[in-house]
Amino acid sequence: METLYAPTSPARLYALLLRLRPLQQGTLMPFSGELVHGAFMAWLRAAAPDVANWLHEGQKRRLFTCSSLHFSPSMQPHLRAERENIHLPLDPQKTYTLRLTLLLDELFPLFYSALTRFSLSRSTASSLPFIQLGKQLFLLEEIMLTNDDTMGWTGFTSLSTLVEEAQQKRFGREGAFTLEFASLTSFNRGNRKVGYGSSQVMLPLPQFVFQNLLRRWEDIAPPEVAPVIQRERIESYLEQDGIVIIDYDLTAHRVHLTTHQLRGFVGTCTYQLRGPDEPTSPGAPLTVRQQIYLLALLAFYSGVGHKTAMGLGQARLCAPEVKRRKSPA
Repeated sequence: METLYAPTSPARLYALLLRLRPLQQGTLMPFSGELVHGAFMAWLRAAAPDVANWLHEGQKRRLFTCSSLHFSPSMQPHLRAERENIHLPLDPQKTYTLRLTLLLDELFPLFYSALTRFSLSRSTASSLPFIQLGKQLFLLEEIMLTNDDTMGWTGFTSLSTLVEEAQQKRFGREGAFTLEFASLTSFNRGNRKVGYGSSQVMLPLPQFVFQNLLRRWEDIAPPEVAPVIQRERIESYLEQDGIVIIDYDLTAHRVHLTTHQLRGFVGTCTYQLRGPDEPTSPGAPLTVRQQIYLLALLAFYSGVGHKTAMGLGQARLCAPEVKRRKSPA
């Protein structure tokens, strides 16, 4: 089964929004990422059991992300409900969205195949539910996959296209960009068996954000583009404080899972990349700052931090002036 993922061409990345309608009135816990994750794995088990088992081995769950169910584009009421674990009402007259990203080429046709079989089944039963979250059943109203979504949360690309975009990026001596963390984000630190044990890092410190994205790149990049990101250069740049935080609009946050709660943060953080740039070469086509920018572009699809397959760490690169948070609804 280990030979399933041996890419020979640049990996394609997908970010989809699924618009859902509940079959009846009810309520749902405000953070449902665990439930969405379970539903997606159920789709894969039906479509390709071997792939589902393979994804659950080790850290291969990084090859996709799922969001929680989104109730409204306005995040403030939803964030308050998440912190206080107030179950939210579902109305059959309204639609709700969830976001799914796929980081492995083979996952998209499998997902498409599962949707096709569902559509054929639904032709004989128009009220056939598409997904069950907790005790609530939902119909599938629409699937959105476009690069010009007004909310900016869907898209498709390839790693080679992201490399080209990063290669065209030019920074001044003190260039900067902003990352938006739209759902709770955190990083694990420490060891449960040593000292005081593990803990959650509550701030998007550069060494945690970009080392995490570096590992995501190494998880998915095929051989022809993998060397574009150079681990030693990035780690040295981080150690020398090449990246510093110059602005932020962050809020401490917590979400309740089915058995426990997690703490982290949401909001925006602006990073300054200090120069100057070193010369490039055929073996190193990107400067270290362009490599960091490439990892920031990847965050839109891979997410950042802990439990991205369960709704945490939804992130994207945005303009420095963006301050308000909107959910992908």
